[in-house]
Amino acid sequence: MSSGSEDQPGQGQSGQDQPGPGQFGPGQPGPGQFGPGQFGQQPGMPPPGYGPPGPYGPAGGGWPPPPPGPYGPANAGWPPMAGRRTNSLAIAALCCAIGQAIAGPLAGIPAIVLGAMSLKQIQVSGEEGRGMAITGLVLGVVGLILFVLFVIFAIAVFHGVTTNFNNPNFNNFSNPSN
Repeated sequence: MSSGSEDQPGQGQSGQDQPGPGQFGPGQPGPGQFGPGQFGQQPGMPPPGYGPPGPYGPAGGGWPPPPPGPYGPANAGWPPMAGRRTNSLAIAALCCAIGQAIAGPLAGIPAIVLGAMSLKQIQVSGEEGRGMAITGLVLGVVGLILFVLFVIFAIAVFHGVTTNFNNPNFNNFSNPSN
């Protein structure tokens, strides 16, 4: 049933010998060998325009450093450590003054004390935080003044209610003829 023209191992369609698996033809490099033109200089091409690598030189290969960006040089995400410190009592005074909204007037007294102390320390040491100290001091004073006014108003209202409640003419609902 075969016509006699079947391909046999090692022969191509035209009847020429081809290498089988694991065999290499003439002019082909074996395993682990590199033939001409496979890597490196190609046959018929001029040699490359560069020489062998030289000794290690300065970083960047002689290129100038890139220009700084619009926000200045990057410093790993941390602010620079140079500069003056912020007075910690000024921070505490501001926190206490803002804390009056939650803790009430009891936080205003430490805000005033810490604000005054931090202003004195800032004047002597030259630290930053004068604005925070003044803000804490002012908010502490304002908070205490508002609390005192609220207490006076509450006492006045309570006194007015109790005084008029004992007055027989205050409640005319019991005697509608008046």
